[in-house]
Amino acid sequence: MATRSLVLGLGNAILGDDAVGLRVARAIADRWGDTEGLTIAEEERGGFALLEQLAGFERALLVDAIKTGAPAGTLHRLGVDSLPTQRTATAHGINLRMALEVGRRSGLALPADDAIAILGIEAGDVLTFAESLSPEVENAIPRAVEAAGRWLRNEEEG
Repeated sequence: MATRSLVLGLGNAILGDDAVGLRVARAIADRWGDTEGLTIAEEERGGFALLEQLAGFERALLVDAIKTGAPAGTLHRLGVDSLPTQRTATAHGINLRMALEVGRRSGLALPADDAIAILGIEAGDVLTFAESLSPEVENAIPRAVEAAGRWLRNEEEG
């Protein structure tokens, strides 16, 4: 891999389906963790915390739960200005777009907007304390890992 790439799983490990981004990141690490130039990380915060993770990378794939009304387990490919996911939406009043703008104004080396992809996995319950995923979301993990693989290989459908 010629560029410094980040796969960042987002979520909350104790809020049911909201943990799917974390679980997908772990599965990606199991499969591609030794890929040169690739960093795989997890983050439970959003907003400015995303800047800390994104700084210094040329491209990034954020993996997170999303609620659009689609069936649980549906995969969504999003960009920076798309419908926000659970962790890219707001955290202390700042969304991903605003965080990137502040970071760039502050001189942080961040990936360009078109080099940031978001893989949203449609969640069911993200409000109930639980350490397990719903079956539909659990079953989406292999498809999400494959989608991440397409992104890693720079294929159009990431």
